[in-house]
Amino acid sequence: MAILIKRADISLAHAVEDRDFSFLVEAFHEPAFDMPAAQWPGTSVPAYRKDYRLAHPESEPAGEGSDVVFLAWDDHVPIGRAMISRNWNNYALVDDIAVDTAYRGSGVGRLLMDACVAWGRNEGLAGIMLETQNNNIAACRFYERYGFELGGVDRLLYRGLDPQSREVALLWYLRFDRDFRQGAASDAAKRS
Repeated sequence: MAILIKRADISLAHAVEDRDFSFLVEAFHEPAFDMPAAQWPGTSVPAYRKDYRLAHPESEPAGEGSDVVFLAWDDHVPIGRAMISRNWNNYALVDDIAVDTAYRGSGVGRLLMDACVAWGRNEGLAGIMLETQNNNIAACRFYERYGFELGGVDRLLYRGLDPQSREVALLWYLRFDRDFRQGAASDAAKRS
C-alpha cells in the first residue's frame, strides 16, 4: 500500500464524502490534564457508531472556511482528508481530519497530520490546534501519541445542539516552540 498525501483545491474537499469516517462510541470519558487519555475514567454506554456528517447535515460544505485541504490517496482512491486554516490566535486550526475506517491504524492519520504540521511551520505559525470530543478516545490517544497536549475542556459547546448532550469538547495543542516529539515523550515519562 503506497499512500500519497496531496494538497488539493478546496473544491475537492468533498471527494471523500462517500468514505466511512464514523467511529465507535463505547463510553464518555472524563478528561484529566494530569494523566494519559488511555487512563481517563469513562462511563460506559451501549456501543454505537457516530458520524458527525450524518448527525449535523446542516453543517457547511466540506472545505468551507479552510485554507488548505490535504487528501490521502491509496492508488486512485481518496481515503482521508485534513482541512486546515489559519486561526486568529496564530495557530493552525485543523478544521477536520478524517480517515476511512478501513485504513485506520495504517499510518494515514500520521501522514495527514505531518502535512498539517509542515504547512503550519511553513506559514510561521505557533503550532497546531484542534478539537475533538470525550466520546472519541481513539482520536484523543492518537493526538496525544503525536505530541499534542490537552489545553482546554469545554463542557457546554455541544449543549446548543442538544441540551442533554454528554459530549465534551477537548482542545488539543501542538506547540512548535518545543520539540513536540521529545516533549511528548518527556511528559509521558513524568506521568508514569
